[in-house]
Amino acid sequence: MTDDPRPGFEEREAQHRGWLSPGDVAFGVGMGLVLAVVLVALMPGTRVHLLGGTDQTETTVVAVREGPRPGEDDRTLTSYELRWSEGDDVRTATFRRSGPAKREVGDTWTMWVSPDGSSMETSSPLATWLWLGIGLPAFVLLIGAIVRWRGRVMARSAVREADRIEAARRRRAARR
Repeated sequence: MTDDPRPGFEEREAQHRGWLSPGDVAFGVGMGLVLAVVLVALMPGTRVHLLGGTDQTETTVVAVREGPRPGEDDRTLTSYELRWSEGDDVRTATFRRSGPAKREVGDTWTMWVSPDGSSMETSSPLATWLWLGIGLPAFVLLIGAIVRWRGRVMARSAVREADRIEAARRRRAARR
């Protein structure tokens, strides 16, 4: 018997039967939204896109270049030179993407482009908002649930091991 006022493992386990408490869910959603805001703050092109600074534009691929990514990364970096027209004005911009080329010269590609060509995205602002506002919090909640599950499994294994040791000690004492 111990004088420790803290609840034991079994008592804590009985208090938290669900995977995640409402507080855990609120914390996870909050952290996901904070992560989304940080990503938007660090990526000016995405910020322009999310705030309505891009328009859906039909572009044409005029050049494709593949090469290694800078640094020690062994992935391929593909650069697409895109052209589109706004009235009498013909504009060009470069769009970079990791991986092998998926478009060829002459292909048309519907992109979300800012008027000056500094921001180019393949998905609509609404889809991007949904991924940031729902996808990131859901991802954080999934990670939180996995961490919580692992913690419970580890705590139970420690209790089971202590029970095995105690049972073996009792058996040895009963034999004597």
